[in-house]
Amino acid sequence: MHSLPLDPTPQTLAHYIAYSSLYISSAVKYLSGTWYFLLHLFLGFGTNRSHPLVQAAIRGSMKICASSVNCKLPLRLHHLSTFLKIACSSKLYNDLLFATILSACFFACHHSGELVINNDKKLFNWWKIIKCSSVMSSCGQVAYHLPYHKVDPFYCGSDILFIHFEGINACPVKLLQEYILLRDSIHHAWPALFLQKDGKLPSWRWFIPNLHYYCRHSARAGGATYYASLGLSEDIIQALGHWSSEAWKIYIHENLAICAELQLAQ
Repeated sequence: MHSLPLDPTPQTLAHYIAYSSLYISSAVKYLSGTWYFLLHLFLGFGTNRSHPLVQAAIRGSMKICASSVNCKLPLRLHHLSTFLKIACSSKLYNDLLFATILSACFFACHHSGELVINNDKKLFNWWKIIKCSSVMSSCGQVAYHLPYHKVDPFYCGSDILFIHFEGINACPVKLLQEYILLRDSIHHAWPALFLQKDGKLPSWRWFIPNLHYYCRHSARAGGATYYASLGLSEDIIQALGHWSSEAWKIYIHENLAICAELQLAQ
């Protein structure tokens, strides 16, 4: 149609990216797919793709089709306190369960999907459920075993330890201890740690509407932001949230000057 040669020269690839970027935002991804299928036909495809002209076209395409990173606002300590007040005033089991899960997600930088199950029953996996038998509580600390997370493909799991936070109402140790006492009085020896009053495992269908009714915030982002504001090192924050890369930094919503000031003060 455009009278271009079939041989993927740097000029041809640059023209392809420039043209296709006018209509789709994933032109670069299509180019990678084309490379996979045509590599055995055009042995110089990889070299041509790395040509400065092609790379310049890719950068230009990304600028044209750029979109800002859309992150949920981080949950704050006062949000946790609000949910705890709701649980205390209502004295409902499920409200205490919700506040406990939210506090655990915040202070352990959990992905909510690690504590609540997917709505799709086909994706349910019992091995990913936190067991009540893994809970250990002593000397102002509570721990449980997380059987699986995204950077744990072999199901080795991780031991999650919560420590007491002085002066924080929604302290995860206090909430977990109160919840476990109430849970054991109702569900007794049922193996799953987090259970609704009716015995069902908490799901996204139950958890997300409760969270969005009050605020559309992220507990995981809130935990990362909170620890960054305390001056914790990047390595510790990354390990807490089980991030496999430095992508976790997009969760930090505090001014970095605040973090620098706190670290210098220490």
